[in-house]
Amino acid sequence: MKARLRCAETKLLNIHRHCKGDASETGLVQFAQSVMDLNETRSKFPTHSFQAGGKPTECLIPFSSDIKFNAFIRDMSADGGNLRVYMKGAPERILNRCSKILVNGQ
Repeated sequence: MKARLRCAETKLLNIHRHCKGDASETGLVQFAQSVMDLNETRSKFPTHSFQAGGKPTECLIPFSSDIKFNAFIRDMSADGGNLRVYMKGAPERILNRCSKILVNGQ
């Protein structure tokens, strides 16, 4: 039954499709889907994995209300790039994890 619903949902405009997340995340996903195919982009740039103890481990930190952010590393080699880190969450949690940038030599 779920497979039939998912198939039917793909025929809807992306603004009418079910999307997990809060209102701002849903809006971003729906906007991005109108610009590019998100499933295709996600498969082109998968979450990076490394071998740990003989088994692959995905490089991601899922969102939790305790840490108030999530992060993952994408493998951008399909476009000649390297790895790229993406983070989202509460501003105070994200800014504390960023490097300080010198502005005007200060």
